[in-house]
Amino acid sequence: MKDTMPGEHPAGYDPFADIYDVPEEPFGIAAAYWKACLILFSFVLMATTVVLLMGGITPHVIGALYVIPAILFAYFYRRRGVLVVYLISMFFFAVVVLFRYPGHDDIFAAGLQAILLIAIALTVSYLTHFLLLEKRKYHAIFDNTENGVAVVDLTTRHITEMNQRFRHAICMPASVPEPQSLEMFIKDPSRIILSLQSSCTSQSIETTLHRCDGTEWAAVVVGRKISGNHAVLTFVDITEKKRLDLELHRLHEDANLYLDILTHDINNINTASLNYGRLLEARSADPATDLTRNLVRSLEKSDDIIKNISTLRKIQDGGVNRIPLQISAIIKGEIAQFSGIPIDYDGSTATVLADEMLSSVFYNLIGNAIKYGGKDPEIVIRVEEKETKAVVTIADSGPGIPDYLKQGVFDRFQRGDTTVSGKGLGLYICKTLIERYGGSIRVEDRVPGEPGRGVVFRFTLLRP
Repeated sequence: MKDTMPGEHPAGYDPFADIYDVPEEPFGIAAAYWKACLILFSFVLMATTVVLLMGGITPHVIGALYVIPAILFAYFYRRRGVLVVYLISMFFFAVVVLFRYPGHDDIFAAGLQAILLIAIALTVSYLTHFLLLEKRKYHAIFDNTENGVAVVDLTTRHITEMNQRFRHAICMPASVPEPQSLEMFIKDPSRIILSLQSSCTSQSIETTLHRCDGTEWAAVVVGRKISGNHAVLTFVDITEKKRLDLELHRLHEDANLYLDILTHDINNINTASLNYGRLLEARSADPATDLTRNLVRSLEKSDDIIKNISTLRKIQDGGVNRIPLQISAIIKGEIAQFSGIPIDYDGSTATVLADEMLSSVFYNLIGNAIKYGGKDPEIVIRVEEKETKAVVTIADSGPGIPDYLKQGVFDRFQRGDTTVSGKGLGLYICKTLIERYGGSIRVEDRVPGEPGRGVVFRFTLLRP
């Protein structure tokens, strides 16, 4: 005989063959009692048939009584039930022939009724078999789904059925029967019940479930009404997700701690070194002045990086709390940081909606104009007040930005002139902040159509 591989089955294998002759147990009554009742009823009916035929009762009336056992035998016992109905039908036909011969009409009617009984039994057997197949498929899906599933009576709030996954999740032994109260397992199930009473499908509700051993687990519950006053609840275990969320939150706090150290302690040291370098540069007449100047420039670059990291962290940590600000105070404060560079500012007194990080926008744009503006940059800052917004322009006289680079100039780590040092974060920070304030920013040629004669950064800010 040919061996079959694991998962393979011999020809003619029927995975549902066992359901043909498995008696049902309706209403919780054992199959043996149903069998005894049906057999007793059949014998009584056959004896009654003999008595009635002897009394002259027409076979049409008697044959109608056989429909009841035909349906019940076929429903409860499928194949064997059809065989029993066949035997009962043949008994009925034989008795009619015995007592009514040679009455051809009665014999013909009895034959038709016998055939009808067998047809009824075959139909009921087939339909029952089909229903059991669907039931088996339902239970296969129900028991093998990866999520916990329970059927709940919305009136009594009792769990009438649960799959193995749900039993395992709540640590309930298979020996414990249903139904069980929903309150035993779900903390505050009222939200789920009320949601299903007002709609066929509930929203995803995060809740805490209790295990039989007293421990708890987190889950998202989704419910859907089915026939009657019942609903199917699906439980998705999110305990691991919540643990990972907490771990991620802890790591985020650790990262913020490291950034605090970087932007506070190291920045303090960097600022002190920068001040000493500038003082040395101002007082020195030695040929080593160039070395001192290079030291100062390196410290300034380091200072810019730390400021950008600090700004990015503030952007990522929370939303924007827009408040009315005098734009002139912010611009003048940033111009003061570049005291050695002439900057033309019109002194506008416009009020805009932003927060304290707006200074980073001007710091980066002015610093960008100085960095790329050449030896003696000409920087012009203008603020134009409109009905609902203020339009700010910062122009320089540098070499400009080629057209093919303009589109990506605000992208993270994108730089224009690669001969100038930098990390490409400044303009990205400007765009991110301005958009959070509800504005927009773009770059243009200072002289339209001539990209080599400087650039203009133009952005908008909302007015109160």
